[in-house]
Amino acid sequence: MTMGHGGKSAAVILGAMVLLGAPASAISADPDAPVSSPLGRLEKVVADSHFDPEEQEPWRYLLYRPDEGQVPAPDGGYPLLLWLHGRSLRGDDLEQVRRYGPPSFLDERDDFPFLTVCPQLPRGGWPPARLDALLEELLESYPIDPDRVLLSGVSLGAMGAWGFAADFPDRFAGLVPVCAHGPKHAAKLTDLPIWAFHGALDDIVPIEPHRELAERIEENGGDIRFTEIPEGDHGNIIAPIYSDPALYEWLLEKRR
Repeated sequence: MTMGHGGKSAAVILGAMVLLGAPASAISADPDAPVSSPLGRLEKVVADSHFDPEEQEPWRYLLYRPDEGQVPAPDGGYPLLLWLHGRSLRGDDLEQVRRYGPPSFLDERDDFPFLTVCPQLPRGGWPPARLDALLEELLESYPIDPDRVLLSGVSLGAMGAWGFAADFPDRFAGLVPVCAHGPKHAAKLTDLPIWAFHGALDDIVPIEPHRELAERIEENGGDIRFTEIPEGDHGNIIAPIYSDPALYEWLLEKRR
């Protein structure tokens, strides 16, 4: 478990971005920064599954599929990276979801090794049961290895990722929550590899509850790293984390 002094600094993670080949747009810590998209790899998809079944309101998501010429599909299918955004990107305009995290650079990549899905939350919080319905549809629709489903999220999306994993722990091979803790029962996640991140200077979502949750999981015998970024706040850690090759190497190793 990587706690406090053992965490990577934002500067160290930024230094690794050259290896990943992330575009300049992903380097910005400003979530409102414009994103250039010369390859246009991200597709906009309206799902059959519903965020709100009563209103027949479907999930909508950005989809990235690796170029099979660059990244041939492994036996069993591609690993899936399911990424959940934060509060400010809720709504009905999928363009907003490109502002930070993987959607901020995937338009410019054809060699990213994960089939990646980034749903947009219309309002409220991320509902685990409805996310599970979406995941089931994804597994039926795309060449995904069901034993290599990886879940990540930022802020409200990290809370959603914690909650989704806690309610459906057998679905996932790995969990990466960034700058938000989850429900108390998430401390029972002892069989799921987790790499959690938080900025020590975060004044929007304090670090302490996240640290305490990680400590409880470790005490229960769980497999968790908690990387505390000393100079990180709520926003400036996002681009460095998702531009670090070490994160994706770690995710690629994971299998349910």
